[in-house]
Amino acid sequence: MLRIVPTRSAAQAQSYYSHSDYYAGDQEHPGVWRGKGAERLGLSGTVEKEQFAALCENRDPSSGERVTASTRANRTVGYDFNFHAPKSLSVLHALTGDPNLLRAFQESVDATMGLIEADAQTRVRKGYTYQDRTTGELVWARFDHLTARPIDGVPDPHLHSHCFVQNMTFDRAEGQWKAGQFRNLKRDAPFYQAVFHAELTSRLRALGILLDHTPEGWEVRGFDRTTLDKFSRRTKQIEQLATARGITDPDAKAELGAKTRRGKAEYLSMDELRALWSERLDPVERGALQPPLTPTKPEPETGLEPRAALAFACQHLFERRSVVSERELLAETLRAGLGRFNLADAERAVRDSDVLVRELDGRRLATTRAVLAEEEQLIAFARDGRGRCAPLGRGDAVPRRGWLNTGQKAAVRHVLSSPDRVMLIRGAAGTGKTTLMQEAVEAIERAGTRVFTFAPSADASRGVLRKEGFTGADTVARLLIDTTLQERVRGQVLWIDEAGLLGATAMRGVFTLADRLGCRVVLSGDRKQHGSVARGAVLKVLEEQAGLAVAEVKDVQRQKGAYKAAVELLSEGRAADGFDALDRLGWVKEVADADRYTQLAADYVAAVVSGKSALVVSPTHAEGAEATGAIRTALKAAGKLGTEEQTLATLTRVELTEAERTQANSYRPGDVLQFHQNAKGFTLGQRVVVEPGISIPLDQAARFQVFRPNELILAPGDRVRVTKGGKTKDGHKLENGGLFTVSGFTRAGNIRLDNGWIVDRDYGHLSHGYVATSHASQGKTVDRVMVAQSSRSGAAASREQFYVSASRARQQMTVYTDDKEVLREAIGHSADRLSATELVRSEVHREQLRLRARLVQLLNRFRGHRPQPTSLEPERREGRA
Repeated sequence: MLRIVPTRSAAQAQSYYSHSDYYAGDQEHPGVWRGKGAERLGLSGTVEKEQFAALCENRDPSSGERVTASTRANRTVGYDFNFHAPKSLSVLHALTGDPNLLRAFQESVDATMGLIEADAQTRVRKGYTYQDRTTGELVWARFDHLTARPIDGVPDPHLHSHCFVQNMTFDRAEGQWKAGQFRNLKRDAPFYQAVFHAELTSRLRALGILLDHTPEGWEVRGFDRTTLDKFSRRTKQIEQLATARGITDPDAKAELGAKTRRGKAEYLSMDELRALWSERLDPVERGALQPPLTPTKPEPETGLEPRAALAFACQHLFERRSVVSERELLAETLRAGLGRFNLADAERAVRDSDVLVRELDGRRLATTRAVLAEEEQLIAFARDGRGRCAPLGRGDAVPRRGWLNTGQKAAVRHVLSSPDRVMLIRGAAGTGKTTLMQEAVEAIERAGTRVFTFAPSADASRGVLRKEGFTGADTVARLLIDTTLQERVRGQVLWIDEAGLLGATAMRGVFTLADRLGCRVVLSGDRKQHGSVARGAVLKVLEEQAGLAVAEVKDVQRQKGAYKAAVELLSEGRAADGFDALDRLGWVKEVADADRYTQLAADYVAAVVSGKSALVVSPTHAEGAEATGAIRTALKAAGKLGTEEQTLATLTRVELTEAERTQANSYRPGDVLQFHQNAKGFTLGQRVVVEPGISIPLDQAARFQVFRPNELILAPGDRVRVTKGGKTKDGHKLENGGLFTVSGFTRAGNIRLDNGWIVDRDYGHLSHGYVATSHASQGKTVDRVMVAQSSRSGAAASREQFYVSASRARQQMTVYTDDKEVLREAIGHSADRLSATELVRSEVHREQLRLRARLVQLLNRFRGHRPQPTSLEPERREGRA
């Protein structure tokens, strides 16, 4: 593992790397200087405390002079790049004392830090803009540690290194020391981590040590989870503290570990610790660690060769995204190889493959020819269908709903009069898309053509659309597999609502079907809200690349007054302005951790008691679980939940890609495979529990999903949500996303719903129904919305997420957070995804600009003019300056 942690003050850096904590005893090794920048400063060998302190204060250890120009008291002093070995390697080294293991670890750290140093940058001002320039020089000190912080005075084995990188780099172009630019290094941390593990596993393989992939990464073969847990007490302690405090973010957990650590037990030597550690092992475990450590007979090889590893990485990454960074692709390839090849081999595999790599805004991005071809098929179908169809109705017909606004009427006219095979309607949240849809469908059907309505999810189709009068609405997935339904839609109109949530592969299936059956297609949705989980920003691709006319509905109907104005700002992508408008209404509440969910729960219960429909939205399941707990406590206190409680076994879906499901190392004992299609040897609905020795049908990964066991406590009055479709004990259909209220339990412990249906206590696919993620909330409308979004959910925050969350209510929404400024900044980030077409065509566009600039230069030279520098020649301009 690699973590990168900034250090904000010289005192903090010096106290953390103090003599007493890091140089005493043999649990730690003296620090050593590394880096070209250190060589430039004349630093080598063992780190002296005075040298380290001087650099932390931005002083040259030899001359005492300031190194960089910065004199700010609050400057970032440096960054702690800390590398961690898997627990099995830490234990193996601790119990055997094999110096080759430590050397392999140290060399791997140095090799990775060398790559990080090569990528080091500084900020350069050019005119009125700033750019990053690669310098390739850093100053860092490596401190090696063999143990974790103690529990009850005794530490566990934990081989790790802290590489403290000073915030300085030498810019050879300007001949001076400057502050480093670490943003891109932090962004690419997963890549550097993968390189580190590839280096380490390669060296361990060379020592003859066998390795196994695990769901978390890899471990030395022969160490089972029970053995490793005996040496993971500090990890358990941090996890328990994190659970108690509701912390789920990995960085926040690391910070918690730093805040709660105690000084190390320096009085125990490694020999004394080795004896104590050995006592934790049973005779079998102890015997497995005796020499020889390498196998005496051939063992099955693990890890993939470069081409196979790249194929896995592509299948995995491009299932959900059309474009990824080249480094993310390389990292995934290296992880699949498990030390069988190095970074150069992975890069060669990419060059020799069908992967397309282009540079955009200084970053190398990748897609594949197959992904690009899929988008081109969508574009071609839509573009070729322009102007080829008869209108579906009279565009000048007077709407039967006289209250439609100008935008809604224009959208209806667009659908009725369009000669295109594919028609687009773009509508912001709450603008009345469903109302105009009703008007248009009725007009089309009066003219003699049937309209079949669909949506990507069961909740949006069989739930929302059917409630709005589209009684036959169904999922797109049903359309693509139901041959009887396909015959019914022949020659008719397919209207897909919330089309932005549909992936490219599913949309290609719709277009292929429409082409075969002679159907027209209407797509309605909003690009500014959430996109699909599967790859493909379909609406954006069709709008920007296929040349289709788009009817846009902008006037928000759902909200009124100042709330409406705030939502309109969010719909325009002005997240900070929309946030500020909500804050001025008093609807953004900054509340400390201890009281935040209690206040949210009280507001929720008050809304429900007053007869309001209410929904809590949270960007993460973890924060949603905290809000749920507080709401149930408040409902109990208000007497809204019964006293009889049942604890039921549930199944929580593990979000594995199909590629991951084909790999045995993706599974843990206790995981449950549930088949959603009949398969060889398995039937629809069958569940298989993963146990040691069981054969997992990896070749049928497309036919099952993976779940992990969990528990759910229910009481009469609880709201429950269906998390996977199925049937009740009395034969009623349960739709995914359906919401119900528990009225009680049968004698057998089965769940009785308020509509009289009975759900088997072992159904498994249920959760509390008080909180939804913003993805799940899209398309819903209630009176009041409470958004639980603390800084711990920062990784899930985005402009689109906040827009969806904030726009669900008719009357009022309230945000509950721990830090307004952090949240305001986090929602400024867009989750909008680049398409393969955009990536490739951006390169074509840049080449056209280069050719045009070259042509201008040639013409100027021919006419006798001095060539003028162009915006495409920044480095030349800099060189002439």
